[in-house]
Amino acid sequence: MKIKDPTDRKRLVVLNTSLLVIFALLVLGSYWFGGVDFAKGTLVGCIVVAINFFVSQRLVGNLILEKSLNPILVIAYLAKLGVSILILFIAVIKLQVDVVGVMLGLSSVLFSSIATAFVRKQSEPQDELKS
Repeated sequence: MKIKDPTDRKRLVVLNTSLLVIFALLVLGSYWFGGVDFAKGTLVGCIVVAINFFVSQRLVGNLILEKSLNPILVIAYLAKLGVSILILFIAVIKLQVDVVGVMLGLSSVLFSSIATAFVRKQSEPQDELKS
């Protein structure tokens, strides 16, 4: 997936970078706050979010760039959902990781979106002054 617009490419890089930083902060913070079990749950949630977010980003990006619905994209999207459900099932039922930690990890996209919005909001007035 090639994004030609430099502004869109920069936004995507900022969003992806902030998501990875949020992953690290959440896992380290949950280790400090709740110990290893809580951190494992948060890590599992972050992994599921990473799989969903980055694969969806690629699939939707390809869909927008191709402007047609490819059956392979639909199959990949459903496979992504199945893998996520399988990971969550194994982690919660079989490995009995902390469910609150999993929920915290799953909410990392929300935290990343909020952080990215704040960064973008703070950079807007400076951009207007340059124009």
